[in-house]
Amino acid sequence: MRTDGRLIRRKRIGLGHGLNRFAALAGISGAALSRIENGQRDPRPETLKKITDALGCQINEVIAEETGPGPEVQSGSAA
Repeated sequence: MRTDGRLIRRKRIGLGHGLNRFAALAGISGAALSRIENGQRDPRPETLKKITDALGCQINEVIAEETGPGPEVQSGSAA
């Protein structure tokens, strides 16, 4: 399960929290939160629960949408 760090960041900023202040509120390190928001790391389930509790949202609100392959390219010439 992949989280969307950009959504976490947007929600955090929307609440008016700086990175380190919010990390302390959630009970995690600022470095860990930064890596999560920048997509460098997916949080463990218990860490994600801490983050979403501090944001006041549900876990499914910060899960990355799974995208399949892009639009199919048709081979051959157009008629």
